[in-house]
Amino acid sequence: MLQNAHQGTSLLLKNYIDQVLNGAINHYNSALTTAYNRIATLEVEVICFQGELTRLSEGNIASKTKVPEPPTFAGSENKMHLHDWLSQIALYCLVSGIISDDQKIICALTCLRASASTYMKSYYDKVQAGLSVSSWGNFAQELKNIYRQRDDKERAKKELTVLWVNKDLARKNFVKYAEQYRTLARIVNYSNEVYIDKMKEVIPDELRNALVIYEITNESPKT
Repeated sequence: MLQNAHQGTSLLLKNYIDQVLNGAINHYNSALTTAYNRIATLEVEVICFQGELTRLSEGNIASKTKVPEPPTFAGSENKMHLHDWLSQIALYCLVSGIISDDQKIICALTCLRASASTYMKSYYDKVQAGLSVSSWGNFAQELKNIYRQRDDKERAKKELTVLWVNKDLARKNFVKYAEQYRTLARIVNYSNEVYIDKMKEVIPDELRNALVIYEITNESPKT
């Protein structure tokens, strides 16, 4: 009887201890899980906070970056090349927070002067009418098309002026001279009389003498 009582008491005590231990284990497991989840949440919040600090820091740096007002552009009269001017406009818009194409174009229009503003009159008209002006790419390309042609013509004039006095090339290789002359002449579009007079100064003596008879009979080339 005592032995049975002892065994029963031991079993009850063991069950009680097991219940207490299981309860404690479950409690601490739950507490540890909660703590772990909280730590993970805090880590995410710290990363987000660091990202926000970085963004604010970069924003402050950008706001402190002083970019001067973009220069004006007056076309062929301008000392600054069109490519450099467009780069200055793009940089100014970037730092100033000017993002949309319409805003960029309007910013550029405020800086056009003289013939450049005349060529781009259609854009001013659209702005006054409250219409969407265009894409920045189209605007920049239109300016390039206008002033690239003008730049090419100015460069051709200079090269042609040099070619007019290059008697050495005309004497050594007249065919090459004539090819260069024709290429430049098509760009510049001077009158035929100008070209003929300049050619007379560099053509070989034999050819010049042969043309005399045509000049006397008024049959010399007119083009």
